[in-house]
Amino acid sequence: MKQMFKRTSITACAFAALAFAACTLSCSKNDSTPGASSDQHFTIAAWGNGDDQYVASVPAIMEGSLTFKGKGIEVQGSRYLHHKQYVYLMNLPEKKFIQFEMHKDGSIQQKAYILTDGVVPNYFQSLNVVDDTTLLVLGANEGNNGVVGWARISTTRFVVKDKGTMSVPATPGVEYYLGKGFVDNGKFIIGGYFYDNNAKSYVADGVQALVYDYPAMTNMKVIKTNVTSGGIGYDYLHTLDKDEEGNHYFVVSAGKYWTGTGGKSGVVRIKKGAAEFDQDYFFDITTPVGKQACLMGMNYVSNGIAFGTVQYEADMTSLRDRYKNIAQVIKMDLRNKTVTVMNTPLSPVGMVRFPLVFNNKYYTGIAPIDGDAFIYEFDPAGDANAFKKGLALDGGGYVQVQLIAPHPVN
Repeated sequence: MKQMFKRTSITACAFAALAFAACTLSCSKNDSTPGASSDQHFTIAAWGNGDDQYVASVPAIMEGSLTFKGKGIEVQGSRYLHHKQYVYLMNLPEKKFIQFEMHKDGSIQQKAYILTDGVVPNYFQSLNVVDDTTLLVLGANEGNNGVVGWARISTTRFVVKDKGTMSVPATPGVEYYLGKGFVDNGKFIIGGYFYDNNAKSYVADGVQALVYDYPAMTNMKVIKTNVTSGGIGYDYLHTLDKDEEGNHYFVVSAGKYWTGTGGKSGVVRIKKGAAEFDQDYFFDITTPVGKQACLMGMNYVSNGIAFGTVQYEADMTSLRDRYKNIAQVIKMDLRNKTVTVMNTPLSPVGMVRFPLVFNNKYYTGIAPIDGDAFIYEFDPAGDANAFKKGLALDGGGYVQVQLIAPHPVN
């Protein structure tokens, strides 16, 4: 199954040729959008029909419509990151890490890129924001034998500041795959998952993360909690976030088809300043949602409320089914550990890379296969129906949103 996973993941990234469009109102089907703000623009990245992937900017995400047909230039992509006025893209086939700058007038343009060869052993697999001016990226060759590469990148000059290698767990036949990480109190803490190449199956012994001294990236320590078993912080989905107090929350995907063996998916916590799991905290998502719901991603909004996505593995027969209508948006109360399944259509929403939290609302793209696609807005103060459709998306019968990001304003 691992070979199928890597093949379908890379195929999805390779067929998704990212076309960048420095456009605002011209990208919309209608040249005037009633009520649209002239100050706030948004960039949307989406997979289109066939071999197309697009980036376009719009003057509003809750009004109007956007067609991706024939817009922009093509740049193949895989992983996405939004931070401040920049959108970052990992171009997997060309091994380029690209920085796009969003402007106040609604335009977006490629600013610079870094070739990954010679920086880390393969490509930038794990993208992490350290502070306002620094990214920490990691990558590894297949069969890494316990050594992976890291590099710190300046976002202002977009150059590699320093780089090196670090150790990861290694046992015969079992490989560690890098996930999301964060820096706190002089430590870098990263999630990931283990895969047995001989048995062709995931290895999930409790929940494990790796801790390093930062910035040296030395003195690896494995931390663990046994609240469930699964991989955490999957690399290209939004699987790590923090609350107002600085506590960090990792998504645990314990699914049969996603970094686990079919157990309970949920959320684990590492408190601010700590380098150990909070052994008293586990938010079980699978049990209250049912249908063997595997938690895929989450975005923290405020006041203990986050939104996430689950894929229903009972409706799947293989990993390929993740691109079918088998996922749904949920609201999570991280303090009271309650789940609300939002009454939205089933879609591949679990595969959205980088949803948006903006002005205390959550935004993501919901695009049922062979159905109508929209940007949806979710209100954390409401019930299972506290959402509304916004910008209509047209990709010629197939469109999957991968990133939503706000431009800076005057």
